[in-house]
Amino acid sequence: MKNSERAASTRANLVLAAARHFDQHGYDGTTLNSVCAEVNVTLGALTFHFRCKAALASAVVQEGVEELRRVSTECSAAGALPELSLLVRQVVTALQRNVLTRAAVRLIQEEHVVSDWLGVFREEVLRLLERASAAGGLFAGVRPDTAVRLVMYVVEGAMAEARRPADGEGPTGPDFAEVWRAVLNGLAADAR
Repeated sequence: MKNSERAASTRANLVLAAARHFDQHGYDGTTLNSVCAEVNVTLGALTFHFRCKAALASAVVQEGVEELRRVSTECSAAGALPELSLLVRQVVTALQRNVLTRAAVRLIQEEHVVSDWLGVFREEVLRLLERASAAGGLFAGVRPDTAVRLVMYVVEGAMAEARRPADGEGPTGPDFAEVWRAVLNGLAADAR
């Protein structure tokens, strides 16, 4: 293996290991030594790629947000609520299955890394809910700004569930579809 290939592999392994630690322990609970131990590299090797913990966290967020943006742009369906449903399900699936996305969102929420992704996602959810409301698709009395909060709570809850150890308790991935149907039944005008 060439030096450049080895360096790229080491960097990727460091980012992935850091994502696992940030996802489980947050920024403050993660040490560079624990990341190094998982990848079996020295602290010097880590600092060759990332000058500090903040730079490593930024790399995790960059990769995680890139994946979230990719799945968000793939959402296209006929009608605002079907498009919202597709968007939320794809984002939640990414958060459930991809440690980089979960770690990225956690680091953003903890305000250790600045990213506009959460704001952009929230604005897209609001845009779709406003479209649904204007078309008469939301239940009377459901305001789009209130519905946005509900959607964000559901997404954050799904992310927290994904972070829990797999002990057989709590909702699993397939259960989210049922939760999401319940949310839509509370929002959609034609669901009553």
